[in-house]
Amino acid sequence: MRIGLYVLLFWPTVGFYVYRDAKRRAVSRPLARGVGFGLFGIAGLLAHEARKTTDESETEESD
Repeated sequence: MRIGLYVLLFWPTVGFYVYRDAKRRAVSRPLARGVGFGLFGIAGLLAHEARKTTDESETEESD
């Protein structure tokens, strides 16, 4: 029962967060990113945050 609730509630929330964040930052294919990272749940969220932090630091170095 807990796993079902986790899958039904948390994964779409992660996917929506990633989609909204990618759209706000004007990254290519935000819907595909939202679905892709959302499928992995917590691991996807952590990967997205790590990638976002890396991308932001690279942008600051190039300025």
